[in-house]
Amino acid sequence: MPHAGFDLSGKVALVTGGNSGIGLGMAKALATAGADVCIWGTNPEKNVAALAELDGCGGWVVAMICDVSDEKTVEARFAETIDNFGRVDSVFANAGIGGGAPSFAEMPTEVWRRVMSVNLDGVFFTYRAAVRHMVERGGGGLLVV
Repeated sequence: MPHAGFDLSGKVALVTGGNSGIGLGMAKALATAGADVCIWGTNPEKNVAALAELDGCGGWVVAMICDVSDEKTVEARFAETIDNFGRVDSVFANAGIGGGAPSFAEMPTEVWRRVMSVNLDGVFFTYRAAVRHMVERGGGGLLVV
């Protein structure tokens, strides 16, 4: 049952990087408020664990494998999300990675490019798909970084 002061029943939210950390916390808050939630993550085991944690929170929750840095994968997963839920009302672009290098000065260019691909391109690809959907259905929606 949604919290009395915050009811998202009938709404659908997408959370990238929703299988851990802040993304999982956001997905849990949305589901607890009654929203149906789709989480995208790259780690199958973390997706399964997130689904178990979100079970019984209130909303219907689905997890999908999605590397947001891949434009075609984002387009395919967004279409799959629409097929599952019928619509998306809000998108939380939470997916992100760090470089893992000992220091910025020691970060190889290929690592930098991977970080930027996930952290910047991923937001662009995800939001572009969301905006196209929201415009096609007649407007309305929320994009959160």
